[in-house]
Amino acid sequence: MVVTHEAFLEWLSREKTFVTETVARRFRLPFPSVPTPKAVLLPQREALYRFFWAKRTWNVHPLPPEGTPVLLLAAPCEVKAVTDVLDTVFLKSTPQDPSYATRRKNLVLGALGCTFFEATCFCTRVGGHPLSREGADFFVLPLSSGVYFEGEGLSGRPLASSEKEELEALVADLEKTAPPPFPEKTPEYLYEAFGRDIWEDIAWGCLNCGACTFLCPTCFCFDLALEGRLRGAMIRTWDSCMFPKFTLHASSHNPRSHPMQRVRQRILHKFSYYPLRKGVFGCVGCGRCVALCPVNWDIREAVERVVSCAL
Repeated sequence: MVVTHEAFLEWLSREKTFVTETVARRFRLPFPSVPTPKAVLLPQREALYRFFWAKRTWNVHPLPPEGTPVLLLAAPCEVKAVTDVLDTVFLKSTPQDPSYATRRKNLVLGALGCTFFEATCFCTRVGGHPLSREGADFFVLPLSSGVYFEGEGLSGRPLASSEKEELEALVADLEKTAPPPFPEKTPEYLYEAFGRDIWEDIAWGCLNCGACTFLCPTCFCFDLALEGRLRGAMIRTWDSCMFPKFTLHASSHNPRSHPMQRVRQRILHKFSYYPLRKGVFGCVGCGRCVALCPVNWDIREAVERVVSCAL
């Protein structure tokens, strides 16, 4: 159905609404933005429990996460990041993460369809689509005459013939410009290429700054640290497999001490290990890492080069 722009914005204003930076940049909606859904579901820093020493014993008190209902409007690839990766890791695995579960239960997740491919977008290369409704609580798409809406909470009118033609033209244009998918056996090809010499060349130029992992909607690595001695808290913060000390053992051994090993791990986890175990890529093709890398390192080119080496 179709609703007016005014009715759609008024409906969003009834809730505690956020939009992702991608949505904010493309459609300029008047709501506060967050980098990705990960920032809402897995805060960059949170206290999990408090502790203190009293009467010759440790007292531990878990801290419940904020359960405020939130409506988040995201791009289809960012919705896919939640359903394909974050939900799988924190919600469907054992043990379930209680903090994530509470926030996820209170999240209304909407998908705002993309009307074009940016130069860094590659969702169609990893099984996504710019008009995908999968996993979203509602789906919206801007039209010249209003907003196309699928879901509950709004009432509107049926699509007019001119609007149907506009949608058909949009779908046809997206099909023409969509990046082609990676080869079907990409996970297997990458796995077989683990010991190839090409990885040194692939990793050259990468600063190992970790910006890509913090910008990524699917990266979920975190660290736990106790703050305080006799009184304090257990703090969870984001971590990155690109940091030199990420795999440092207490024995001082580091199995991934070389930058090449960390770059290889990042690529193989997203495009080989995760899809071989879960059946979907650990990357949704949002292109944030490509667009915002300080040295223009492109993960798409890296995957293509390793796959071509393995063929």
